Amino acid sequence: MNNLLLFFALPIAVIIISIALQKVLKNSLLVAGVIFSVFLVTTIANGDLTYLVATIVYTILAFIVAIIVHYIFTNFESDSGNNESNCYARDFTNDSITTVKNIENFNNLNNTIDITPRYKNCRYCKR
Repeated sequence: MNNLLLFFALPIAVIIISIALQKVLKNSLLVAGVIFSVFLVTTIANGDLTYLVATIVYTILAFIVAIIVHYIFTNFESDSGNNESNCYARDFTNDSITTVKNIENFNNLNNTIDITPRYKNCRYCKR
């Protein structure tokens, strides 16, 4: 394999594919596993020790990129992460929606369920 391909093109391809797979699969270990399996098949087909070392390095690279992408999208994707005004609970006794201001308010509500949108990170509405 050409050194330019081994040291430049494939790492960039692994980074791009890891970002895409992390957005789709949402599991860093699964992303690394997919990359490992693809490169392991290539290693077995070619039968060279250089490919095996590259497979291990690319798998570690894919795992690190997937963790970074997961961190970026969980911390910066939501509009206003821990804002109390974005926490809502539905009370089934009088069929009303209550804005949750603090944890005591939420725990005092009977027959309620959290209806905060899933992409919001409400610290009060999690049970």
